Amino acid sequence: MTTGLALGRPTGLITPNRSTARSESAERLSAIIEQIRMHLLASYAVRRGVERALDELEATRGVASVEGWDGYGAKPMNPEAYLLARRFLESLPTTAPHPEISADPDGDVALDWSFGPRKALSVSINEKGRCVFACMRGYSTLRGTEWFDDGIPGSIANALSQLARETAATNVAR
Repeated sequence: MTTGLALGRPTGLITPNRSTARSESAERLSAIIEQIRMHLLASYAVRRGVERALDELEATRGVASVEGWDGYGAKPMNPEAYLLARRFLESLPTTAPHPEISADPDGDVALDWSFGPRKALSVSINEKGRCVFACMRGYSTLRGTEWFDDGIPGSIANALSQLARETAATNVAR
């Protein structure tokens, strides 16, 4: 049962395993997953995309590290929100597009994906792991609040996946 739960989480291949299972089988599975993770991280193609997103997050933190960084009294980026946003980015599937990264004036971290006219996803992550999101697909919108813990919340992962697939299909048809 542990194996099914571990493999069923919506996480990226380079996400460190955070299973709390302690059986012999679970520990063997964790070791195998870690070997795969290290192999993928050694790949230049995988590492480059992740590093680019993490570098952008770090640069954003540098800009938004002081009170009033935006000229209008914005709070500095919350260190816990930064760490959770980092884990969120590391949890993205290796094939997922990387977002634009910015700081919200309240200290949260904003991740934004734009796929063209009326196709976008925005996620704001706070220090507690609350993810407030909004997705626009044509004239349909979806918004809500989810919690980031061991993996990207399903509704956010599904919205990102749908937008990416629809955009890829549109680009292939052209």
